[in-house]
Amino acid sequence: MVTPASLTGLHFQILTDCVAMEANVDFHIQDEAERMLKEIDLVMKNVENSEFYAGMHLDLKQNETIQKHFFRLLGSHSHVQVVVYGLGSIEYSFHSQFHLAFVLLLKRDCSHWIDSIVIYDPNMSLADIIVFKKLDLEVLTIDENCKRRVQRPTMFYMPDPYCYHIGNLLGANWSSSCLNRICLLTNSFLDTLTDTPRSGPNLEAVIRLERILPFTTEIKIKLSDNTMYANLFSGFAWHFFDVDPNIDIDKPGWFWLDIQRNLEEEFLEDMKGNMTSEEFAEIWGIYRGFRRLRCNNVLPPPGWTKLNIYGIGREVDQPGQYGGIFQDENGTCLVRYRGVFDVEDNVIAGLEALRLGLARCVEGKPNVEKLIVESDDLTLVQYVNGRPEPNKKAMDKLKEISVLLEHITCATVHYIYEEANEAARKLALSDA
Repeated sequence: MVTPASLTGLHFQILTDCVAMEANVDFHIQDEAERMLKEIDLVMKNVENSEFYAGMHLDLKQNETIQKHFFRLLGSHSHVQVVVYGLGSIEYSFHSQFHLAFVLLLKRDCSHWIDSIVIYDPNMSLADIIVFKKLDLEVLTIDENCKRRVQRPTMFYMPDPYCYHIGNLLGANWSSSCLNRICLLTNSFLDTLTDTPRSGPNLEAVIRLERILPFTTEIKIKLSDNTMYANLFSGFAWHFFDVDPNIDIDKPGWFWLDIQRNLEEEFLEDMKGNMTSEEFAEIWGIYRGFRRLRCNNVLPPPGWTKLNIYGIGREVDQPGQYGGIFQDENGTCLVRYRGVFDVEDNVIAGLEALRLGLARCVEGKPNVEKLIVESDDLTLVQYVNGRPEPNKKAMDKLKEISVLLEHITCATVHYIYEEANEAARKLALSDA
């Protein structure tokens, strides 16, 4: 038990202060907000007197390109609305205070084209919300995840977004009518594309950025010599979109096709590298891959051999059967094999087809260093890639397969659809 006697003087004071705050939480939050308002006022004066803001304000008044795009953005409207995403908490971050001060000054000094500010950040505190409301900002209570679809000319201010947040915003407005109503002040698209891998949670954003870039005018913010402002606004740029309404940018299916192409490119890059069998198993145990691989007899990449396997268990008038076909990167059939196997389970029959194929590789018939195995039995593929826990019979087969795999430099097992595995199926079911 903690007693006052067991605490140091400092710890005791902290505990006492916490108890006092708990007794009057509302007062402390309100007091914090009042003090933060004074801080924001001081920060606004700092930003207003900075060389950075002076240059920015001058650009807005004199840069013909910016003025032309704002004039086109407004159209028949008199003002734009500003939406702020990703500000952070002004209670806990001075950087957030500077970004807020910047957008407040923009509204004050550009009141002829900015009429309101909407703000949201998942990290905003109760004190933050009080401050925002006192500053006449509209505070969103629901996380839009940066997916607001615009209905009027809108400027989005995103001080430090993740790449996928930009992708969410673009995706929610993926039509010429919406994109042409948007001005985006955030990290440079060009820099983002350079720095962001084309994979994982950022894939959609990267593809959208690549698609929209030809229709984007990007104007980088001029930075001052002041280190703080240079760090705060490094890489910032205005982004204006001018998408021809006759260009079917939101054509159904285009994004799906881009994802498929990207998955195929990633697959080919992986095949060129030095990944291990275990690393491939981790990937293919989680990801389904691209559709063309599942639907078609795709030739293996250079340096790889492909083995298509098929197995079916015993039925009333038919014994269990299996088959396998090896082919090289040119599509040449290297080896074919088939046989019967007294088992009822399709998966076990398929695993036997795989075991016998791997045994041939170990014997050098054919000589294989890197092997792609394809099967239309999803359970088999998941078992080999270490996913669902197999039954005892399957486990025994997998142990044999694991030993054989140790003799192959690299092997990867993929799931394909029945039509892509037709040759192996026909072979297994033939009487030859």
